[in-house]
Amino acid sequence: MDQKVLQVYGETNELAVLNISSKDIGALSKEVAERILRTKDTDYIHQVMYVPIEKKEDLEWLIRCVGQALGDEDEDDVALEIADLLYFFVIPFYEEDLLSDRHLYEQIGDVMERLASRNHSEINTLIHEMKEDLAVVNKIKSL
Repeated sequence: MDQKVLQVYGETNELAVLNISSKDIGALSKEVAERILRTKDTDYIHQVMYVPIEKKEDLEWLIRCVGQALGDEDEDDVALEIADLLYFFVIPFYEEDLLSDRHLYEQIGDVMERLASRNHSEINTLIHEMKEDLAVVNKIKSL
């Protein structure tokens, strides 16, 4: 990638994530992301975070593809990687978008419920944290 994904701001050394553009070298195409999710290779699922999300439709597409990958998956390792993708990428960077759009919120909620139904302790911990993060942002927005 020819641009920094992370940039340090000010005296506090806070990190801010810059949006990945479809023009950036290293950006992952939707086709490659779909292939990764279809093959369910746990070594590559994290790379889906390099798919550019430039508009609402891109986020809808990503959530739909993640849900489809989870749909017929029996392996907890794959489900855990998907939960990680949601926890470390989708929720933190798009939580306001998810909360402001009912359809997106319902989509992500459905995926999280399906993950939580697995009764896997690590997945359940991630789901709990995601729900807490969304609740905090929603509470802040309503103030």
